[in-house]
Amino acid sequence: MGENHVAVAIGCPDMPERVSVPGKAVMEKRYVLFDLDGTLTDSYEGIINALRFSLTRFNVEPKPETFRKIIGPPVIWSLKKYYGFDDETAELGLRYFREYYNMTGYKENKVFPGTEEMLQTLRGHDKKLLVATSKPEAMARRVLENFGLSDYFCFISGSNSDSPVSVESSGLRSTKEDVISYALKTNGILDPENAVMVGDRRWDIDAGKKFGLQTIGVRYGYAAEGELEEAGADYIASSPMRVAEFIVQQ
Repeated sequence: MGENHVAVAIGCPDMPERVSVPGKAVMEKRYVLFDLDGTLTDSYEGIINALRFSLTRFNVEPKPETFRKIIGPPVIWSLKKYYGFDDETAELGLRYFREYYNMTGYKENKVFPGTEEMLQTLRGHDKKLLVATSKPEAMARRVLENFGLSDYFCFISGSNSDSPVSVESSGLRSTKEDVISYALKTNGILDPENAVMVGDRRWDIDAGKKFGLQTIGVRYGYAAEGELEEAGADYIASSPMRVAEFIVQQ
């Protein structure tokens, strides 16, 4: 756990001159950062099955009312908050969770309808696409490669620490803020007004705003009713293609 994984991508290369598309007014946002679970892929089944697998090792009964809430935050944080695990038990719980997810859970994943069309549209408008996820970086890459989506992204930033506390100064990444900061710094994105964060939970919106990014909340993900509005998302999209429309049209 907590291994330092160096991203394969060196950074997002400069793109060619933008090609105009008839009837489309291109928003002046060069960089688009995406959350993964609940934004690009529907990971509900695999994550919940991994949770059940982990909890059964402690003879703990799963609570269905927590299922949607655990998709997004770090697993250790969720085990502590919703199941009362202490630090040591939560660490062990994460190991069981990953035992299932790494073998089977990631395959119980689906791409949201319209996701690839959204990515194609954004790439067609010369947007630089990045992933900023709390999921372990190696697994995020594995999921995207499994669905043939990895080539759409010039950079993938994920966690490399299982601690729910930010430890950015040591080079480890665990929180949403950590992975966004890593993506921005590594790619030399010094003008946050040129970037937008897309995600389905308040953690995505809060972290994006912390760095001065515009934010798009996706309603088709796992946010509770009113969560995205309360977090102050600049836009709320009902579908992946609506995300693309917000970014490439004014």
